[in-house]
Amino acid sequence: MRVLPLVMLVGLLAVSEAKVFRKCEFAQLLETKYYLSRNDIKNWVCIAEFESSFNTAAINRNRNRSTDYGIFQINNKYWCGSDYGKNVCGIPCSNLMSDDITAALRCAETVRRDTERYAGRGNGYTAWVAYNSKCINQDLDKYMAECWSHGSNSIFPF
Repeated sequence: MRVLPLVMLVGLLAVSEAKVFRKCEFAQLLETKYYLSRNDIKNWVCIAEFESSFNTAAINRNRNRSTDYGIFQINNKYWCGSDYGKNVCGIPCSNLMSDDITAALRCAETVRRDTERYAGRGNGYTAWVAYNSKCINQDLDKYMAECWSHGSNSIFPF
């Protein structure tokens, strides 16, 4: 029997906690576990698709030496804990990369609310580049039509 080195084993465990969602699966999760409104769901789904391709383990290193983490690509310069930034969400950045998106969604909501407060009005989703380039001023109801049954408030069953 061969024993894996500890570093390799830890790496395998970290990978096993990641998840790549399908669009409607992610929408259903936001509705049934987190009880979000359709308006919030369509914005978060659009952001997650174009920021991370629904991958909870996504990491993007930026030119300014900061890093974006998880399904919502939350930046460590201000929002999550690393040696780089302030950690407003009060969590390690690694918590943003779990298949359990609770910490990521909670932190994303903090980003959204703080952005709205900072701007004094408007839409806190504008904190995300993907929202500004792919989601804003788009027909997100049409974008979500494949996931929502017509005339009801429920997500299609899988």
